[in-house]
Amino acid sequence: MSNNKQPPKHVEFKYEITPSINPKVETNYLTYIGADVGSPNPNLSLIKKAADDDMESRPLSIVLGWMGSTQKLLIKYINLWTLRGFNTFSYRADYLETLAIFGLRSKAMYMLNQISTYLKERPNCDTIIFHIFSNGGGFLYWALIEFMLANDEYKFIHPMIKGVVMDSLPTFTNTQLFTGFWSLAKPMGGSIVAYATLPLTAPVWFPCFIFYRKYLTHPKNQFVHTVLYSTDDKLIPGAEVEAFLVRLKKNIRNDLIHVQKWEKSEHVCHLKLHTKDYLNNLNIFLKSIKAEEVRKTLPQSKL
Repeated sequence: MSNNKQPPKHVEFKYEITPSINPKVETNYLTYIGADVGSPNPNLSLIKKAADDDMESRPLSIVLGWMGSTQKLLIKYINLWTLRGFNTFSYRADYLETLAIFGLRSKAMYMLNQISTYLKERPNCDTIIFHIFSNGGGFLYWALIEFMLANDEYKFIHPMIKGVVMDSLPTFTNTQLFTGFWSLAKPMGGSIVAYATLPLTAPVWFPCFIFYRKYLTHPKNQFVHTVLYSTDDKLIPGAEVEAFLVRLKKNIRNDLIHVQKWEKSEHVCHLKLHTKDYLNNLNIFLKSIKAEEVRKTLPQSKL
Protein backbone atom coordinates (compact mmCIF):
# COMPACT_ATOMS: atom_id res chain seq x y z
CA MET A 1 0.00 0.00 0.00
CA SER A 2 1.22 3.48 -0.79
CA ASN A 3 1.83 5.88 2.07
CA ASN A 4 1.73 8.93 -0.22
CA LYS A 5 -0.76 11.40 1.17
CA GLN A 6 -3.09 12.74 -1.51
CA PRO A 7 -3.56 16.53 -1.61
CA PRO A 8 -7.02 17.72 -0.61
CA LYS A 9 -9.54 18.24 -3.38
CA HIS A 10 -10.59 21.85 -3.77
CA VAL A 11 -14.27 21.98 -4.59
CA GLU A 12 -15.66 25.48 -4.22
CA PHE A 13 -19.20 26.04 -3.00
CA LYS A 14 -21.95 26.92 -5.47
CA TYR A 15 -22.53 30.64 -5.33
CA GLU A 16 -24.75 33.18 -7.03
CA ILE A 17 -23.05 35.18 -9.79
CA THR A 18 -23.33 38.75 -8.51
CA PRO A 19 -22.00 41.84 -10.37
CA SER A 20 -18.72 41.95 -8.42
CA ILE A 21 -17.70 38.40 -9.30
CA ASN A 22 -19.14 38.15 -12.80
CA PRO A 23 -16.21 37.26 -15.10
CA LYS A 24 -18.07 38.72 -18.06
CA VAL A 25 -17.72 42.25 -16.65
CA GLU A 26 -14.63 43.66 -18.40
CA THR A 27 -13.50 45.77 -15.43
CA ASN A 28 -13.71 42.90 -12.94
CA TYR A 29 -9.96 42.39 -13.03
CA LEU A 30 -9.90 40.37 -9.81
CA THR A 31 -10.65 36.67 -10.26
CA TYR A 32 -13.02 35.15 -7.72
CA ILE A 33 -12.65 31.63 -6.29
CA GLY A 34 -14.93 30.63 -3.44
CA ALA A 35 -14.13 28.71 -0.26
CA ASP A 36 -13.94 24.93 -0.41
CA VAL A 37 -17.02 22.88 0.34
CA GLY A 38 -16.76 21.59 3.91
CA SER A 39 -14.03 24.06 4.87
CA PRO A 40 -14.08 25.50 8.40
CA ASN A 41 -15.54 28.93 9.08
CA PRO A 42 -12.58 31.18 10.03
CA ASN A 43 -14.89 33.70 11.79
CA LEU A 44 -12.06 36.13 12.46
CA SER A 45 -14.45 38.95 13.35
CA LEU A 46 -15.96 39.28 16.82
CA ILE A 47 -18.51 41.80 15.58
CA LYS A 48 -20.24 39.90 12.77
CA LYS A 49 -20.11 36.15 13.23
CA ALA A 50 -21.36 34.48 10.08
CA ALA A 51 -23.25 31.21 10.34
CA ASP A 52 -21.23 28.18 9.27
CA ASP A 53 -23.47 27.66 6.23
CA ASP A 54 -23.25 31.33 5.21
CA MET A 55 -20.44 30.78 2.71
CA GLU A 56 -21.00 34.16 1.04
CA SER A 57 -19.96 35.99 4.22
CA ARG A 58 -16.70 34.15 4.78
CA PRO A 59 -13.58 36.33 5.17
CA LEU A 60 -12.04 37.52 1.91
CA SER A 61 -8.41 36.79 1.03
CA ILE A 62 -6.93 38.97 -1.73
CA VAL A 63 -3.94 37.25 -3.35
CA LEU A 64 -1.72 39.49 -5.49
CA GLY A 65 0.92 37.61 -7.47
CA TRP A 66 4.42 38.54 -8.54
CA MET A 67 5.32 39.94 -11.95
CA GLY A 68 4.95 37.26 -14.59
CA SER A 69 3.27 34.72 -12.31
CA THR A 70 0.69 32.40 -13.83
CA GLN A 71 -2.61 31.04 -12.59
CA LYS A 72 -0.98 27.59 -12.33
CA LEU A 73 1.69 28.98 -10.00
CA LEU A 74 -0.64 31.18 -7.97
CA ILE A 75 -3.45 28.65 -7.50
CA LYS A 76 -1.48 26.71 -4.89
CA TYR A 77 -1.46 29.85 -2.72
CA ILE A 78 -5.14 30.57 -3.41
CA ASN A 79 -5.93 27.00 -2.35
CA LEU A 80 -4.21 27.61 1.00
CA TRP A 81 -6.98 30.08 1.76
CA THR A 82 -9.99 28.33 0.20
CA LEU A 83 -9.01 25.22 2.19
CA ARG A 84 -9.09 27.37 5.34
CA GLY A 85 -12.58 28.65 4.53
CA PHE A 86 -11.82 31.96 2.80
CA ASN A 87 -13.35 33.32 -0.35
CA THR A 88 -10.66 34.77 -2.59
CA PHE A 89 -9.90 37.44 -5.13
CA SER A 90 -6.63 37.23 -7.06
CA TYR A 91 -4.65 39.01 -9.72
CA ARG A 92 -1.36 38.48 -11.54
CA ALA A 93 0.28 41.48 -13.19
CA ASP A 94 2.56 40.89 -16.15
CA TYR A 95 5.96 42.55 -16.53
CA LEU A 96 4.94 45.35 -18.86
CA GLU A 97 1.88 46.54 -16.97
CA THR A 98 3.84 46.52 -13.71
CA LEU A 99 6.66 48.55 -15.20
CA ALA A 100 4.04 50.90 -16.67
CA ILE A 101 3.03 51.68 -13.10
CA PHE A 102 0.43 54.34 -13.92
CA GLY A 103 -1.64 51.91 -15.96
CA LEU A 104 -1.51 49.42 -13.11
CA ARG A 105 -2.65 52.10 -10.65
CA SER A 106 -5.58 52.89 -12.92
CA LYS A 107 -6.48 49.22 -12.93
CA ALA A 108 -6.21 49.18 -9.12
CA MET A 109 -9.00 51.75 -8.87
CA TYR A 110 -11.28 49.39 -10.80
CA MET A 111 -10.24 46.59 -8.46
CA LEU A 112 -11.10 48.72 -5.44
CA ASN A 113 -14.52 49.41 -6.88
CA GLN A 114 -14.95 45.66 -7.43
CA ILE A 115 -14.02 44.97 -3.80
CA SER A 116 -16.39 47.69 -2.60
CA THR A 117 -19.26 46.24 -4.64
CA TYR A 118 -18.48 42.75 -3.34
CA LEU A 119 -18.68 43.93 0.28
CA LYS A 120 -21.91 45.84 -0.28
CA GLU A 121 -23.44 42.71 -1.82
CA ARG A 122 -22.35 40.76 1.29
CA PRO A 123 -22.97 43.01 4.31
CA ASN A 124 -22.03 40.25 6.78
CA CYS A 125 -18.50 40.02 5.37
CA ASP A 126 -16.30 42.42 7.31
CA THR A 127 -12.87 40.76 7.20
CA ILE A 128 -10.17 41.11 4.54
CA ILE A 129 -6.64 39.76 4.47
CA PHE A 130 -3.96 40.20 1.82
CA HIS A 131 -1.33 37.73 0.61
CA ILE A 132 1.11 39.57 -1.63
CA PHE A 133 4.22 38.50 -3.52
CA SER A 134 7.30 40.44 -4.57
CA ASN A 135 7.05 44.00 -5.86
CA GLY A 136 4.43 42.97 -8.42
CA GLY A 137 1.95 42.27 -5.63
CA GLY A 138 3.39 45.05 -3.50
CA PHE A 139 2.73 47.77 -6.08
CA LEU A 140 -0.95 46.81 -6.31
CA TYR A 141 -1.24 46.60 -2.52
CA TRP A 142 0.29 50.09 -2.23
CA ALA A 143 -2.22 51.52 -4.73
CA LEU A 144 -5.20 49.86 -3.02
CA ILE A 145 -4.17 51.11 0.44
CA GLU A 146 -3.50 54.63 -0.90
CA PHE A 147 -6.84 54.82 -2.68
CA MET A 148 -8.74 53.45 0.34
CA LEU A 149 -7.30 56.12 2.60
CA ALA A 150 -7.72 58.97 0.11
CA ASN A 151 -11.25 58.36 -1.21
CA ASP A 152 -14.30 58.78 1.03
CA GLU A 153 -16.18 56.22 -1.07
CA TYR A 154 -13.70 53.49 -0.12
CA LYS A 155 -12.59 54.46 3.39
CA PHE A 156 -14.99 51.93 4.92
CA ILE A 157 -12.85 49.10 3.50
CA HIS A 158 -9.58 49.87 5.29
CA PRO A 159 -10.80 48.98 8.85
CA MET A 160 -11.85 45.58 7.49
CA ILE A 161 -8.24 44.67 6.73
CA LYS A 162 -7.04 42.37 9.52
CA GLY A 163 -3.64 41.43 8.17
CA VAL A 164 -1.20 41.01 5.31
CA VAL A 165 1.24 38.22 4.43
CA MET A 166 4.22 39.66 2.55
CA ASP A 167 6.25 37.08 0.62
CA SER A 168 9.60 38.14 -0.92
CA LEU A 169 9.22 41.93 -0.79
CA PRO A 170 9.87 44.82 -0.95
CA THR A 171 12.63 46.60 -2.77
CA PHE A 172 13.14 49.47 -0.32
CA THR A 173 16.32 51.44 -1.02
CA ASN A 174 17.12 53.68 -3.98
CA THR A 175 20.34 51.76 -4.62
CA GLN A 176 18.51 48.48 -5.01
CA LEU A 177 15.86 50.14 -7.15
CA PHE A 178 18.54 50.91 -9.73
CA THR A 179 20.42 47.61 -9.54
CA GLY A 180 17.16 45.66 -9.37
CA PHE A 181 16.42 46.54 -12.97
CA TRP A 182 19.50 44.57 -14.00
CA SER A 183 18.16 41.57 -12.09
CA LEU A 184 14.74 41.99 -13.70
CA ALA A 185 16.17 41.94 -17.21
CA LYS A 186 16.94 38.22 -17.06
CA PRO A 187 13.38 36.91 -16.41
CA MET A 188 12.15 39.33 -19.10
CA GLY A 189 14.19 37.50 -21.71
CA GLY A 190 17.72 38.62 -20.95
CA SER A 191 18.12 40.53 -24.21
CA ILE A 192 20.73 43.25 -24.62
CA VAL A 193 17.89 45.73 -25.10
CA ALA A 194 16.36 44.76 -21.74
CA TYR A 195 19.67 45.09 -19.91
CA ALA A 196 20.36 48.44 -21.58
CA THR A 197 16.96 50.10 -21.26
CA LEU A 198 15.47 48.91 -17.97
CA PRO A 199 17.95 50.79 -15.75
CA LEU A 200 17.17 53.97 -17.71
CA THR A 201 13.62 53.90 -16.33
CA ALA A 202 14.88 54.12 -12.74
CA PRO A 203 14.61 57.96 -12.52
CA VAL A 204 10.91 57.68 -13.35
CA TRP A 205 10.50 55.22 -10.52
CA PHE A 206 12.30 57.17 -7.79
CA PRO A 207 9.28 59.43 -7.00
CA CYS A 208 6.98 56.38 -7.08
CA PHE A 209 9.12 54.60 -4.53
CA ILE A 210 8.67 57.44 -2.05
CA PHE A 211 4.96 56.60 -2.02
CA TYR A 212 5.58 52.84 -2.18
CA ARG A 213 7.59 53.04 1.05
CA LYS A 214 5.03 55.39 2.61
CA TYR A 215 1.98 53.19 2.11
CA LEU A 216 3.66 49.85 2.86
CA THR A 217 4.58 51.28 6.27
CA HIS A 218 1.64 53.64 6.77
CA PRO A 219 0.84 54.16 10.48
CA LYS A 220 -2.86 53.57 9.83
CA ASN A 221 -2.09 49.97 8.83
CA GLN A 222 -2.35 48.77 12.42
CA PHE A 223 -3.04 45.15 11.56
CA VAL A 224 -1.03 41.93 11.56
CA HIS A 225 1.99 41.85 9.22
CA THR A 226 3.69 38.52 8.48
CA VAL A 227 6.92 39.08 6.53
CA LEU A 228 8.56 36.10 4.82
CA TYR A 229 11.98 36.47 3.20
CA SER A 230 15.37 34.92 2.55
CA THR A 231 18.90 36.23 2.93
CA ASP A 232 19.97 34.73 -0.41
CA ASP A 233 17.10 36.05 -2.54
CA LYS A 234 18.79 37.31 -5.71
CA LEU A 235 15.96 39.63 -6.80
CA ILE A 236 15.17 41.23 -3.44
CA PRO A 237 18.13 40.77 -1.07
CA GLY A 238 17.48 40.18 2.60
CA ALA A 239 19.01 43.58 3.44
CA GLU A 240 16.18 45.26 1.52
CA VAL A 241 13.51 43.54 3.59
CA GLU A 242 15.41 44.35 6.78
CA ALA A 243 15.54 48.04 5.83
CA PHE A 244 11.77 47.87 5.30
CA LEU A 245 11.30 46.22 8.71
CA VAL A 246 13.16 49.06 10.43
CA ARG A 247 10.67 51.58 9.01
CA LEU A 248 7.69 49.27 9.61
CA LYS A 249 8.56 48.85 13.29
CA LYS A 250 8.64 52.63 13.72
CA ASN A 251 5.05 52.97 12.48
CA ILE A 252 3.30 49.71 13.39
CA ARG A 253 2.92 48.14 16.84
CA ASN A 254 5.71 45.62 17.07
CA ASP A 255 3.46 42.87 18.44
CA LEU A 256 1.61 42.99 15.11
CA ILE A 257 4.77 42.18 13.14
CA HIS A 258 5.89 38.57 12.63
CA VAL A 259 9.02 37.74 10.67
CA GLN A 260 10.31 34.51 9.15
CA LYS A 261 13.82 34.63 7.72
CA TRP A 262 15.33 31.72 5.83
CA GLU A 263 19.02 31.41 5.00
CA LYS A 264 18.49 29.42 1.81
CA SER A 265 15.35 30.03 -0.20
CA GLU A 266 14.87 31.44 -3.68
CA HIS A 267 12.59 34.33 -4.61
CA VAL A 268 8.89 33.41 -4.08
CA CYS A 269 9.91 29.76 -3.54
CA HIS A 270 9.50 29.65 0.25
CA LEU A 271 6.34 27.52 0.20
CA LYS A 272 8.04 24.98 -2.06
CA LEU A 273 11.32 24.85 -0.13
CA HIS A 274 10.02 25.34 3.43
CA THR A 275 6.48 24.01 3.31
CA LYS A 276 6.12 23.20 7.01
CA ASP A 277 7.49 26.57 8.13
CA TYR A 278 5.34 28.40 5.61
CA LEU A 279 2.10 26.75 6.71
CA ASN A 280 3.01 27.27 10.35
CA ASN A 281 3.47 30.98 9.69
CA LEU A 282 0.00 31.17 8.13
CA ASN A 283 -1.47 29.48 11.19
CA ILE A 284 0.32 31.93 13.50
CA PHE A 285 -0.90 34.78 11.28
CA LEU A 286 -4.54 33.75 11.75
CA LYS A 287 -4.12 33.20 15.50
CA SER A 288 -2.57 36.66 15.78
CA ILE A 289 -5.54 38.21 13.97
CA LYS A 290 -7.94 36.55 16.40
CA ALA A 291 -5.85 37.71 19.37
CA GLU A 292 -5.86 41.27 18.04
CA GLU A 293 -9.64 41.17 17.58
CA VAL A 294 -10.00 40.10 21.22
CA ARG A 295 -7.59 42.83 22.36
CA LYS A 296 -9.75 45.47 20.65
CA THR A 297 -12.66 44.54 22.91
CA LEU A 298 -10.69 45.17 26.11
CA PRO A 299 -11.25 48.48 27.94
CA GLN A 300 -7.55 49.45 27.86
CA SER A 301 -7.51 49.22 24.05
CA LYS A 302 -9.74 52.33 23.95
CA LEU A 303 -7.22 54.38 25.94
